[in-house]
Amino acid sequence: MAQTPAQQQGISNAVQAIRNAENVLTNQINMATDPLSAIKLTHAYQHLDSCLSQLLHLQNVTDDGTFAASLATIKAQTSGLQLDEKTVKDLVGDIGAATKVIGYIGQALTFIAKIG
Repeated sequence: MAQTPAQQQGISNAVQAIRNAENVLTNQINMATDPLSAIKLTHAYQHLDSCLSQLLHLQNVTDDGTFAASLATIKAQTSGLQLDEKTVKDLVGDIGAATKVIGYIGQALTFIAKIG
């Protein structure tokens, strides 16, 4: 069975929010003057990218059982995204950029929670 239009939209919205967060993080990584901060920001980026990959996979799943299992896995990992919010807040020197990343992560979490 194909996903419902609401599920498709929720996944697309979460994908876009994570891509937006990744774009801001990439700029911050490129501007980082401290190598340790750059490494920590890159780690947060990689976690977001992992979640993005899983969401992109979820978009293409047609089997109900696989969809349910994949969605459960993604939802179980949302606590990791919440940890990334704290990491970003602690590492990004630019308050505006940190706020954007945290906002995008929050949007992604909201969209993921609503996919059913």
